Amino acid sequence: MTDKAKVSREKISLHEESFSYLFFKGRSKNNPIIFFHATGLNAATYLNLLTKIYDNFDGERSIYAFDQRGHGLSEAEADHKKLKSWRQFSKEAITFLNALGHESVELMGHSMGGIVASEIASQLKLKVNNLIMLEPVLYYEPKEVIKLKIKKFLQFSDLSASNKSSGARQRRNNFASFDEAVEHFTGRAMFVSWPEESIKSYLKGGLVKREGSFFLSCDPAWEAKTFETVTFDTYRFLKKATCPVLIIRGDKETSTFTDEAKKALSKKNNILIEEYNGTHFLPIENVELVSSRVVDFLSKD
Repeated sequence: MTDKAKVSREKISLHEESFSYLFFKGRSKNNPIIFFHATGLNAATYLNLLTKIYDNFDGERSIYAFDQRGHGLSEAEADHKKLKSWRQFSKEAITFLNALGHESVELMGHSMGGIVASEIASQLKLKVNNLIMLEPVLYYEPKEVIKLKIKKFLQFSDLSASNKSSGARQRRNNFASFDEAVEHFTGRAMFVSWPEESIKSYLKGGLVKREGSFFLSCDPAWEAKTFETVTFDTYRFLKKATCPVLIIRGDKETSTFTDEAKKALSKKNNILIEEYNGTHFLPIENVELVSSRVVDFLSKD
C-alpha cells in the first residue's frame, strides 16, 4: 500500500518484465481512468490530483496510474542506449491497457504522458471514450514537423529538447537519506512551484535504496535520452483521434503547448482547449482546478 489508504501499489508482467502501477479501486468496473506521467516523474507524483479526482467521483471510478519503463517503481530494463523514440512508451502503455481487459477507458496524461495517451487514442478509437492532455508537449508548428524530423535523422539537436536533456543529465542522483533528497529538491529548478507534499510523493515513488544510499529510479541518463527522443509529429495522433479531447495548458512561458499548436488544433470540433494561470506543472500546482475540470469533462453526457 502507498501512504494514501485509497490506493494500492500493484505489479504487472508485460513481456516477462515487471512494471508497477497505482490503482484506485472504484465501485464500477466500467470506464476506468488511465493516467500517464511526464518525463522523469512517476505515478506517485500525482497522488494529490488522482486522489482528488477519485474523491470527486465518490469512489465510483477506478483509476490506474502507470509507471513507464525507466520511471517510478517499474523494474523493466532501462538502458538509455536502446531508447529510440517515445513509441517505446506508447507500445508498452497499449500492452498494459490490453492486459487490464476493460472494454472502454478514459485516457489522461501530463506532458509526455499526454502524448502517450493521444497515440493510444489514435489506435484504439473504439475503446477510448475521452482523452485529457495536461500541458502536452506540442511546441512545434505542424508545418515544421517534417524539417525537425529530418534534422533529428541527421542528428542536429533541437534546442528546447537539448536544454531539458542537459538539465536532466546533471540532476543529482545520490542521497544519504529520504529527507536529504526532499531538502535538495524543495524550491529548486522545476520543483520551485511544487507543494512539499508533491515533492515527497515524487520521491516516494521515484527513489530506490541500494548500497546504503538513495538513488532516483529514473536515472538522469534515461531521463535525458527521453527528452532527446521527443515525438515531433503528435499532431497526426490527434487527427486520428475521434473521441472528445480536453487540452489544458498553463499561461507561463514554461508551457509546452504553444500558440501555434493551439491555432492548429482549434479547428477540430472534438478538441476543447483551456488555459489557466500556471506553469508546465499546472496539474501539480493547482490540484483543485485541474481535478474539477477533469471531473466535469468526464461527467458530461
